[in-house]
Amino acid sequence: MVMVALIVAFYLLRYFFASATAYTSALAPMMIAAALAMPEIPLPVFCLMVGAAIGLGSILTPYATGPSPIYYGSGYLPTVDYWRLGAIFGLIFLVLLIVTGLLWMPVVLL
Repeated sequence: MVMVALIVAFYLLRYFFASATAYTSALAPMMIAAALAMPEIPLPVFCLMVGAAIGLGSILTPYATGPSPIYYGSGYLPTVDYWRLGAIFGLIFLVLLIVTGLLWMPVVLL
């Protein structure tokens, strides 16, 4: 349960970073250090989930990745829709990340 809480926190903190590099370099080492301090967390599975969360979290905001401001600035999606769709797909991706992380990744690492 602690692993899921760390992954959810890591994923949702993506809202506060405009750069994927800054997000990864600031938070990934901190989350992995926290996981190292807790022996009940399987570290290989956790690291794979952190890596997946870095990419999946880029959908959350109109400034999260390089192409996002282009889509946002084109006016193709109104501001409200961009944030709404980011939240909807972000939650879907988070659920899929947790399900695959807890069920499938341990099988892959055998």
